Amino acid sequence: MTKNWKIFISGYLDDELDPQERAEFERELAKNPSLAKELADMKSIQEVTGSMKLKDFPDQIWERYWDDTYNRLERNIGWFFFSIGAMILMAGGLYKLALSLLDDAGEPLWIRLAIGIGCSGLGILFISVLRERLFMRQRDPYREVKR
Repeated sequence: MTKNWKIFISGYLDDELDPQERAEFERELAKNPSLAKELADMKSIQEVTGSMKLKDFPDQIWERYWDDTYNRLERNIGWFFFSIGAMILMAGGLYKLALSLLDDAGEPLWIRLAIGIGCSGLGILFISVLRERLFMRQRDPYREVKR
């Protein structure tokens, strides 16, 4: 069974092979021209990428980036608290309405149930639309487009 020497190339270039592996790899390099060519290619890639430098951005770009990030974070937290508060108020209002409908014996039961079911549906629709709008607002691909 022959060894897959290609997996040793980066370890060889980075000087991460132990002395025995390094000696075996060098013996294989001497008799395998395709492995030697791959090592040379990898070495040239390593030299090119090692000399690359990242471009420095001006300070104003970084400042704008952080301002935008904090603004988005603050708005998202604000909308989250607003939607939680709206849901709590809606649930509390529906609960009070249900109690008042059940306590009012003057109206027939079917009218009280119809009003309760209608208000519950309205509350559910409101919360659903609010949640959908918040979800779409965060993922709108055209949010940054200005007219």
